[in-house]
Amino acid sequence: MIGTMPLGNKVLVTGAASGLGKYIASNVECVALTRDNSEYVFKKYHHFDVIIHCAFNASKDTNNYYKILEDNIFLTKRLCALSHDKFVFLSSVDIYQEEDNLYKTTKLMAESIVRQLATSPLIVRASAIIGPTMRKNSLLRILDEDNPTLSLSGDSTFNYVLQSDILSMIKVSANNNYSGIMDFVASKNIRLKDVAKHFSKTVNFGDYLYETPVISNRCLQEKFPTAWYTSLGNIERFIKERSE
Repeated sequence: MIGTMPLGNKVLVTGAASGLGKYIASNVECVALTRDNSEYVFKKYHHFDVIIHCAFNASKDTNNYYKILEDNIFLTKRLCALSHDKFVFLSSVDIYQEEDNLYKTTKLMAESIVRQLATSPLIVRASAIIGPTMRKNSLLRILDEDNPTLSLSGDSTFNYVLQSDILSMIKVSANNNYSGIMDFVASKNIRLKDVAKHFSKTVNFGDYLYETPVISNRCLQEKFPTAWYTSLGNIERFIKERSE
């Protein structure tokens, strides 16, 4: 089974305090790197079979560029300098947005470091990730709250993928030595107002329109069968996971 495939004897997971990093660190025997223990980890360990780099500072604080550089660029370069056999970097489909912004630029810079310096690098450009350790967002508010008020327009589009699917994909990739750039997206996007309608929720939508790039995942489907699921299908799978 995919879920039981080993990643290796020594796995390092960054960003293990929250989000996808926390989910992976909770489900894989690994060294979990956080802000609090990073210096200890770098001093103690000298080789990893797989490095899974999920940590990222998405702050928009333009008064502290150094912190953004330190957390995203310098850390990525330092991780690549560690001896390793496989490097997985969690990027984002937001790099396909037409407009440039700090988040997009920083992700692209980190990607370039990984491509240049990492061993057998796999860059995972993921869409909106949902799962048990996800941060509170518009989707959770629609699912969990009565009459939520959102800043996002109902016409905003998202593409939802599961934390569990990303972990399974990383295991498959490590065992088959996949490398390069992988767009990890569901087969179809969905509008927030259609999520609300599907689950019979009344939502007070705002005016800010966010649109997820439309990306084909046909190549992903050939390697990973659950990529056939639409965003709505993944939301329903997420709800089922929460109830188990």
